[in-house]
Amino acid sequence: MSVGAVIAIAVGGTVLVAAAIVWLVVWLNRSNREREQAALGGLRDELARRGWSYAERDDSVADLYTRQHREFALPNALHPFADPPRASGARDVITGTHRGRPFVAAVLDTVHRGSAGPELCVRVRAPAARPSLTVRKVAKAESRVNNAIGRGDIASGNPEFDDRFEVLSEDPRFAAAVVSSELAGFLVAEQRRLRGFMFFADHLDALDQITDHRDPAQLIPALDLRCDLLDRIPTTVWA
Repeated sequence: MSVGAVIAIAVGGTVLVAAAIVWLVVWLNRSNREREQAALGGLRDELARRGWSYAERDDSVADLYTRQHREFALPNALHPFADPPRASGARDVITGTHRGRPFVAAVLDTVHRGSAGPELCVRVRAPAARPSLTVRKVAKAESRVNNAIGRGDIASGNPEFDDRFEVLSEDPRFAAAVVSSELAGFLVAEQRRLRGFMFFADHLDALDQITDHRDPAQLIPALDLRCDLLDRIPTTVWA
């Protein structure tokens, strides 16, 4: 085979690969637009039915995020001089009430330690502001190593929960009161779709798999999940 033929085949192959990539990008963009339009159509129906509100931008939500981090966040031991996270804007903001609890769902444009990026939040209002608390799923080995080196978290008394979840808070008594036997059992049972939750100021957010809060098929189960968590926190916590 001549050199010219080899070059022609190589060039032809490159052109075909490039064409396939372009077609794939166009197809993905069209598919994403179709899914987005379907989600927004469903959202409009839910807004009308449930009395929720939607705004393409509402920076008062960003201001609240910034203020809460300034007032409630603890200094980071690894970065003691770093400013707390702040939000410069809030996009696709959905607000309303679900199962009797106010909520806000939005994409926040956040800035922290020189890095900027979007943060998706779906936060349900708790009865009162309380100390920060994070419950997150960890590997069994990590949990046991942390306990061995004295970085143990708060134990619930449920062995399976204590092996699989880490509980961190500035107030251990508050954390122990929150993680009731009922809540620990719920988290163990739901661990495939729920990796934990965060309580900050007077809002609860979950570590789940939601990717588009504008899609009611994702937003409504996410709100239910957060309400289920709050339902299992003892009422004495808020007294």
